[in-house]
Order: sequence, then C-alpha cells, then structure tokens
Amino acid sequence: MRRRDKLITAFCLTAFLAMGRAGAEDADMRAPLALTASEKAFVLDQMRLFVKSLEQIVSGLATDDRAAVAEAAAARGGRRFQAEGKMPETLAGRFPDRWTGFGRPMRAGFDELARRVTEGESKNQSLARLGEIMRNCVGCHAAYRIVDAPN
Repeated sequence: MRRRDKLITAFCLTAFLAMGRAGAEDADMRAPLALTASEKAFVLDQMRLFVKSLEQIVSGLATDDRAAVAEAAAARGGRRFQAEGKMPETLAGRFPDRWTGFGRPMRAGFDELARRVTEGESKNQSLARLGEIMRNCVGCHAAYRIVDAPN
C-alpha cells in the first residue's frame, strides 16, 4: 500500500472512531448536571445509600421485619437528611427545579413509608408506596446525567 493510501486509510479510521464517540455522547439526551468532584462524590454516595436502603426495605418486607423497614426508610427520609446537615452548601444552588422535584418527594416518601410501616400498613401497601418512591429515582436518572464541572 502506498504512503498516500495509508494516510487516507488512517484519516478515515480516525474520523470513523471520532464520529462513533461523538454519536455515543450525543445519544445520551439527559440533561447534564455539572458538579465539582466533592459534590459529585456526595451525590453518588447518596445514590448508593438509596440503593442500600431499597434492598433493606425489600428484604424487611419479605421477612416481615417492620422495624428494619422503618429504619431503612427513615434513614433516607428528609427528616433525618435535614437533621444530619451533611449536604455541601454549594449543592443547593446547583440543583435545577426539576431535580428537586424528584428528590424532595422521594425523601418525603421514605418518611411516609417509615411512618406507615410503624403504624401497621400492609405489606402490599408498603410495596406500592415503595414503587411510588422509586418512580422518582427512575425519573431523575432518566432526566439527568452527572458531568464534571469546569474548573
């Protein structure tokens, strides 16, 4: 193969690979939420805690351990979150209204689940309530993606 052909082939291959990467990024139509490294670490840690609590709630409902369900739900509720006061101050101003439109009802839902389970709500009612809470999780993950904030 002649040098010119090699250069054309290399150029075409590079362009093809670049288009593939750009297409993959463009395919993600979720709104970007730009966070600093510490903000991102906090948000991702909270998400992991939500998943952990969801597992504890489902396991507790499966074994009729109402105390475990109530504790796991309360741990992710808004009351405890506000009382802990661990959210970085810079985050409040970064969240768009739609983001908080998912987050606040989700945390309130966990508070309500904890209260209702303690009051004797049926397992099916609690599972339905958990489904409502998780719709906020699914909606938020479908709407947003976290990206690094510019320095």
